Amino acid sequence: MNHRELDPTIGIIISILLMATTILIGNLVVLQIKPQPFLKALIIAAVSNLLGKLFVSFLHLPAAVSYALPTLAFFLLSTYFFKPTPTKLLLYWIVGFAAYLFFHVVLSSVFGWTFMFPFWNVRLFS
Repeated sequence: MNHRELDPTIGIIISILLMATTILIGNLVVLQIKPQPFLKALIIAAVSNLLGKLFVSFLHLPAAVSYALPTLAFFLLSTYFFKPTPTKLLLYWIVGFAAYLFFHVVLSSVFGWTFMFPFWNVRLFS
């Protein structure tokens, strides 16, 4: 299958939108805040993804830092905006992370895009 390279700017926009979607999925399944917090999900996703981009692409920090700090930002902002119990926060994250993995597997397999997890190139349909 012939895959096209993805412009990094388009990749970060898609990544932010997909992460916001995973936050909304986690909300729908676990937190059940109504109405759906679209703007808060976009803010959390944008901050987390832009921090990741900064740490990986510009500062070239080690992977442990590059992925841990955006994840910490996700947890802190989610706690600030949604006020979940610790158990609900963990379940919300697990559901959202599972959705994020699903999106990565589909995008990597169908388009060859690995911007969500650059170190994991999935090829289900090779």
